[in-house]
Amino acid sequence: MHKISKVAVLAVLAAALLCSCAGGPGGSKPAYDADVIVVGSGLAGHGAVYGALEGGASVLLLEKNDRLGGTSLTSTGTFSAAGTRIQKEKGIADSVQAHIDDINRIGHGKADQALLRKFAEEAAGVWEWFVDKGINPNPAGPVIDPVHSPYSVARTMTPAKNSANEYVRVLAGEAKAKYGERLTALVSTKVTALVSERGRVVGVRAAGPEGERTYRAKAVVLATGGYGSNRAMIRKYSPRYAEYRTVTPPWATGEGIEMAAAAGAELVNMDYVVGYFGGMPKAADHYALGFGDLTSGFADRWKGEIWVGADGKRFVDEDDGDEDPRETAIDKLEGGKILIVFDQGILDRNGGKTPIRDFDARLAQGYAVKKADSAEELARAFGVDAKGLKETIDGVSAASAQGQADYFGKTTGMPFEKGPYYGVLCYGTIFMTQGGVRVDTSLRALGKDGKPVAGLYAAGESMGTSQWGGRGYAGGTGVAPAIVFGLDAGKAAAAFAKAGK
Repeated sequence: MHKISKVAVLAVLAAALLCSCAGGPGGSKPAYDADVIVVGSGLAGHGAVYGALEGGASVLLLEKNDRLGGTSLTSTGTFSAAGTRIQKEKGIADSVQAHIDDINRIGHGKADQALLRKFAEEAAGVWEWFVDKGINPNPAGPVIDPVHSPYSVARTMTPAKNSANEYVRVLAGEAKAKYGERLTALVSTKVTALVSERGRVVGVRAAGPEGERTYRAKAVVLATGGYGSNRAMIRKYSPRYAEYRTVTPPWATGEGIEMAAAAGAELVNMDYVVGYFGGMPKAADHYALGFGDLTSGFADRWKGEIWVGADGKRFVDEDDGDEDPRETAIDKLEGGKILIVFDQGILDRNGGKTPIRDFDARLAQGYAVKKADSAEELARAFGVDAKGLKETIDGVSAASAQGQADYFGKTTGMPFEKGPYYGVLCYGTIFMTQGGVRVDTSLRALGKDGKPVAGLYAAGESMGTSQWGGRGYAGGTGVAPAIVFGLDAGKAAAAFAKAGK
């Protein structure tokens, strides 16, 4: 894959050479396998590895999958930062405070303000480091990301190859080239618990190719990601979102978050879930979706359709170019269920262009896309209130025929005049999870008493995105904060290990 993964493969074969078989049978005083253990090898994990190595620590990286990279293997590379060289070269005036203000607007002021400021102040320097180390920026950037609620200025960049794994490639290459002798990486090694002694985290229990064993360290950084693919956790912590769908990778199961809680860390904002609009399942029990199942860009591509909840009532201006109002509105819908409705006349007015990819195939399948001779019949087919839908369509048609703005202020509506009627079923869809391990600005995990859990750090989605982004999706704040806080967590863990407290 990339250079550090070769280290991982060799390390698996050489696991028996790890120092003193720490924690194994027959050991006297347990030795340390490394100064710092990093659990998880995504963006935050690779950042933590590099930060800890920079801080002079030896590092053991543990990854449950059979290759390194985590969610970076499936994510795009959008990175937001204010005050970058590329902004200045293009005459874009920006500031850290403007970045903070935009994220607070999009996140409804729910972020931890100290953590948000820390991210915003450090993001530009981290981006420039990657550029200096060989990341080739997309020359079209920076942009105002059209996928999310828009920033006030263009500050979102991507690598020319728009993959988050580009950052991992650079971090891994730098780590191996500069500090390879202090880094051991094990793949196919699943951490099952944190090990604590006298109120301090001193290692992890894990199962891997060499069997079950304990790895000891002076500090542990959790970079295990979120829990978007763990419906049991969603039902446990935020049950009203149990019917949401997800595009998170199958390994996003959140065990690191629960391990931290078992070790005494406080979890915050576990009731937060932000649903992206929207994901189309292929069956009632189809929860894990792909990006091809999303209705992304509907508002930009189409005009005239209406979006209703289970009550048959509209809930938002369908043509609003801002993503945040619809994401906020989805939160009020029963089960996050959305039905997109239009008729043949509206389809014709859009030039016959179908509103979603694979429209005909989904219609033939007959689950997420259906057609009917009447609005009432369509409603019954999808389990939506028939009276509510009929009243909604009649109201929209009357307002549109008279050229009036509707009660959402929408002026681009169209009358329903010609059957058949079509419906597209979709649900609020999870991209990231907002709840996680409470940390301070040193990325130390905090207990319910507000005091650090000694030896334990967390970064990236293990923190929950709400701590830096609030309750919303701001462009480039899935990738950038994971790296920024990963680097900081690694440095802080190395300093703690060096101090030997």
